[in-house]
Amino acid sequence: MNASHPDDAGPHVDVSDEGRLRSVVVTYEGSADRQTLYPPGATDAERLTHWLTADADAFQHLDEMR
Repeated sequence: MNASHPDDAGPHVDVSDEGRLRSVVVTYEGSADRQTLYPPGATDAERLTHWLTADADAFQHLDEMR
């Protein structure tokens, strides 16, 4: 398992304003990469238990969906 630096891989949300979400992608050998969306102040434990995590390929860039 390799955790990428937050917001450096895959689709992500701008975090410049309060109330915005951040994202991090964790890569796995032999299975789907996983992406988690979370608020900037969330702890590691909160990211695992309170926020959205799904296969990274399930996320789309907003510009692609408009």
